[in-house]
Amino acid sequence: MSNEAVVREFLKGMEKPLSEVPDHLRKFFTEDATWGNTGFPPCVGIDDIVAKHEMSGEVFGNYRLTAEVLHIAEGSDGVVFTERVDVGRTLEGDEILTVPVAGVFELRDGKISRWVDYFDPRGLLENLAKLPDVEAYFTGKK
Repeated sequence: MSNEAVVREFLKGMEKPLSEVPDHLRKFFTEDATWGNTGFPPCVGIDDIVAKHEMSGEVFGNYRLTAEVLHIAEGSDGVVFTERVDVGRTLEGDEILTVPVAGVFELRDGKISRWVDYFDPRGLLENLAKLPDVEAYFTGKK
């Protein structure tokens, strides 16, 4: 399977309810993977990546994330670039977040080893401001 196909399958699988995403992440990431978002400290290791996704449930509830892929390309080095619109919806279908994103995925042995998303964090920050312990979201520690 090409790296592009792995990334497409990964993004499609993120449409599960957030409560089911940890198993999906563990299937697609290396143990030492990193995940970064514009302006936020990166997550290092699969446990940290899973914890950050679980914490987003404290912000948005048990939502689904749909990644509408506008463009995707795999470089000769296997790096996959995406332009997408990520839309978060409640399980009832109400839209709670829409974020245009440019993402970069590096893979090793068919698994994602590095994922970085570049986006305007304004919409996310507005929702994070509602958290009683916003620092925990950024540091991963309560």
